[in-house]
Amino acid sequence: MSDLFQQARRHIEKTLLERAAADPSFRALLVSDPHAALKAAFGTDPIPHLTIRVVEERENEAVLALPRAVASDELSDEILDLASGGFASPFGPDFSSICPPKTSLGKG
Repeated sequence: MSDLFQQARRHIEKTLLERAAADPSFRALLVSDPHAALKAAFGTDPIPHLTIRVVEERENEAVLALPRAVASDELSDEILDLASGGFASPFGPDFSSICPPKTSLGKG
């Protein structure tokens, strides 16, 4: 997974966990309908195509989530980005699709 995806995931998880800790009704929604909880927290569901499973730990229990195993013949997100024409800039994420560079210097 790309570093940008990991950063976004950590942000989403942190936001959801903090709100669930402070709001029992949001916690119940997160457990029963994670996509509705995402919409409630962010105004949209940023990952509607993913299945989300929320597991609530019980007393004297620890839950460990293992990341999915990547097959040896599977391409990484970084390689797929390059193949599709994307790139990773050393200066941070590429936002050119939503903030395209100006083609002129204010002339015209």
